[in-house]
Amino acid sequence: MASKPHTILPHGDLEELAPGLWTVQGNLPIPLLRKMTVYRLRDGSLLLHSVIALGDEGMARLAALGRPSAMIVPNTGHRMDAPFYKARFPELRVLCPAAARAKVEEVIKVDATCEETLPALGVQVHGIDGCKSGELVYEVQIDGGSALLFCDIVGNNLYAPGFLGRLMSRITGGVKGRLGVARIVRMFLLKNKAATRASLERLAALPDVRLLLPTHGHPVRQDCAGALREAAAGL
Repeated sequence: MASKPHTILPHGDLEELAPGLWTVQGNLPIPLLRKMTVYRLRDGSLLLHSVIALGDEGMARLAALGRPSAMIVPNTGHRMDAPFYKARFPELRVLCPAAARAKVEEVIKVDATCEETLPALGVQVHGIDGCKSGELVYEVQIDGGSALLFCDIVGNNLYAPGFLGRLMSRITGGVKGRLGVARIVRMFLLKNKAATRASLERLAALPDVRLLLPTHGHPVRQDCAGALREAAAGL
């Protein structure tokens, strides 16, 4: 019996944010937008974070950037499109946080944890205390400093346009500044707000952070430390 084709949800084009760093925005079945990040590693291959299944043109553009060698499934929830990429690139290494491994492996086999693999690839891994989903933050080097890749912990209310998006933002959002922890995250993904606050404050103290990339939200390019402190203060 033929396998069911993977559903390709609407998405945009790959956008270069810095040399060697790209993002693409896509839809979800609910009125919430999401982003995938693509980072060129030191060997020229690509690291994919929180993947979004792309159509033929998008996949051709991705392949033109380099060979995808590793994919981060960033937490227990962002798993839906991981099998699509593994089927397309059989040699792709599947990585996830150690705390999320059992849940991720309900959907796809994990080759290794992010903690044990990524530092050797030049990606620094930062823990987020007080989080139920096993989420981590990834620090990658860009011109002039570094960028931090987030999943669900922080965002800035990137909901789909229209009535349903506004309604979902009102019910689940609650992020008023440049960056914050959404109400739905505080309710369902955190187990210790004080510990998460301390983790965000530690990230704010990192030197030379030039870019913050939430999976649900717009990039933050100015005063990244201040934006992280705002998010921490909101908890």
